Amino acid sequence: MISLSQVGKFYGKQDILKDVSFSIHAGERIALVGVNGAGKTTLFKILLGTMEPDQGLVHRKKGLRIGYLPQDVIELRGRTVLQQVMEVNTSVQEVLAEFNTVTRDLDRSTDPTQCEILAKRQSHLLSEMERLGAFDLEYRAKQVLAGLGFKEPSFQALVETLSGGWIMRVALARLLLSEPDLLLLDEPTNHLDLDSLIWLETFLQNTSSALLLISHDRAFLDRVVQRTFELEKGSLTSFPGNYSRYLVEKQKRLQLQEAAFSNQQEKIRQLEDFIARNRSRKDRAKQVQSRIKTLDQMERIKPPSAEQRIAFRFPEPERSGKIVLELEGVSKSFGPTRLYQGLDLVVTREDRIALLGPNGG
Repeated sequence: MISLSQVGKFYGKQDILKDVSFSIHAGERIALVGVNGAGKTTLFKILLGTMEPDQGLVHRKKGLRIGYLPQDVIELRGRTVLQQVMEVNTSVQEVLAEFNTVTRDLDRSTDPTQCEILAKRQSHLLSEMERLGAFDLEYRAKQVLAGLGFKEPSFQALVETLSGGWIMRVALARLLLSEPDLLLLDEPTNHLDLDSLIWLETFLQNTSSALLLISHDRAFLDRVVQRTFELEKGSLTSFPGNYSRYLVEKQKRLQLQEAAFSNQQEKIRQLEDFIARNRSRKDRAKQVQSRIKTLDQMERIKPPSAEQRIAFRFPEPERSGKIVLELEGVSKSFGPTRLYQGLDLVVTREDRIALLGPNGG
């Protein structure tokens, strides 16, 4: 569907992308991983065509439809939640608008010839609506919204009245409903609660769209993707399998690279030692020149790049009592909305607690 060939992107003297080449095929689900600043968002923009590479080529299948969910909040306004999601499919909206116009004209017309023309057009539009899934568009939109945590009453709320996190859910629902050929998702789980996250995992596992996904949620990546791209120091490396397998494969490759580097360094040491010991001997001149030539022509193996780690320690606090926190009969309301009433909770020193519930719950 889309491929990059030796793509490069530079900011000043910094190589963000260097000779990046890969292809994405229909139905593939791929994770894009790398440290912050590695160039993941830049790569997304090049795939979208909103940014041009400084070198290399991008090949896109004719008519390729790409859907993109950025990490930042999207501004959507002027429509209800349901309208905003349904209007993502412009082809459906255009056919529906023409169908309504033709139907209205057909009801008003008394000219037999004109009625026949309008009836044929109406029949064609009905076929197009069936092909595009227009008849169940609203149902599918509501299913996606429900999966992402929206309740039926909120379908008619104006989008601009929602919080940033819920607006991002609307944007994600629009994207999933549009069923593009390729989905580019940048941290899609940031604003999701557990139930919505589980629903999204299932949806992405079953969608026909290809997927390139950025996420810091390891468990989510493990359950969704089948292949992993790593961006490191401008270079892209492809690994088979999900995130956990990527970590194993990367460690194996680093070990092999370390062994190959060590072996080459030992060979270089031996060659340089022979040259240093025999440079002044005429009877060894040919052998010395041969080894110098070998060194000059040797393709040097790069040492494995050491990961930078930040080391810090928190000061040891004083030992607390057995009961760290105790709530008794706690209530909390925002206006007429009551969140808690008569809440009791005891947290002891060695407790490890997960707090679960839907957003707003």
